Amino acid sequence: MVEVASDATPTELRVRDGGRVLRLTFADGLTAEIAADRLRAATPSADKSEALPGVTIVGVETIGNYAARFSFSDGHDTGLYTWKLLRELAEATTG
Repeated sequence: MVEVASDATPTELRVRDGGRVLRLTFADGLTAEIAADRLRAATPSADKSEALPGVTIVGVETIGNYAARFSFSDGHDTGLYTWKLLRELAEATTG
């Protein structure tokens, strides 16, 4: 689990289910779960190599107060997922 500064959005990032799911909680109360393969497919990295089947999240690092970097079981660990991008992915999963 990574706690984010209180004035930042999201307020919590939690890797669950053996790395298969990222759970996000936002300051306005929105909570969403994004599958690791969906998160990997949405990589903002210039290297948009295809994910291996069954990819999982093996690490998460917050970057300042604006983004997160994820490491995946297929070796991909480039690309910064901005809070805006994570919010958009979260909203797409909830409705």
